[in-house]
Amino acid sequence: MKGYSKRYWAKRASQYDKTNWVKDKKFIDAFLDMIPNNKFNSILEVGIGTGAIAEKVFEKYGPLTGIDISKEMISNINHPGVTPIIGDAHDLPFEDSSFKLIYMRNVLHYLDDPVLAFSEIYRCLKSNGYFLLSQVIPPNNSISKEYDWLVGRNIHYPTEREIKIIFPDFSNLKQDIFILKNQSIINWLNHTCNNDSQKQKIISRHRQTSDTYKTLANFIDTKNDILVDIRHIMIIGTNESI
Repeated sequence: MKGYSKRYWAKRASQYDKTNWVKDKKFIDAFLDMIPNNKFNSILEVGIGTGAIAEKVFEKYGPLTGIDISKEMISNINHPGVTPIIGDAHDLPFEDSSFKLIYMRNVLHYLDDPVLAFSEIYRCLKSNGYFLLSQVIPPNNSISKEYDWLVGRNIHYPTEREIKIIFPDFSNLKQDIFILKNQSIINWLNHTCNNDSQKQKIISRHRQTSDTYKTLANFIDTKNDILVDIRHIMIIGTNESI
């Protein structure tokens, strides 16, 4: 996954839930509110991680399956209603038309081939099934390159326009934007950086970035931390006309 090896995710597994956005209640509620009040007898989470959102999905909709590339990440899952499986989003180990609901949160920027992953998701959806996506995006399309540079991890964060391009097979699209306000850059870096040198470089880039970004992100430099607003797009679609 774009050079992010299983070893990388193994290191992150113990710290993943400590990153603020992972368990943010308002964010999770907004995400799940995108799903219609249907009953789903088959649910899949692509990129389940440590299962933070899966437990909430279980409470609302019942048992589910989750797939993740990292055995260390899913080893944190201990819930009778969640079945974790090691696997790759580019080659889902399921039969055609296996799930009525498939969802994915903040995985897209790690995928080598998002189009292939989306085609796999489409293949695995039952007739009239739903696919729900949430993805962090730049605060504005015009600063996409600057946003990638700012994060500095050889990752491309897709823009809203780019995400919509890879949704052509899905119908009845609905979307919303959720903004996580005043997110701590230090919290994020403390639980995601491999070393202090990388952490300091990213902090430096944030302080050197453009006034355009700082305005769009409501940038606050407190000396001990940097706070920014993080923009997420949420899109849900179906594989048939309903």
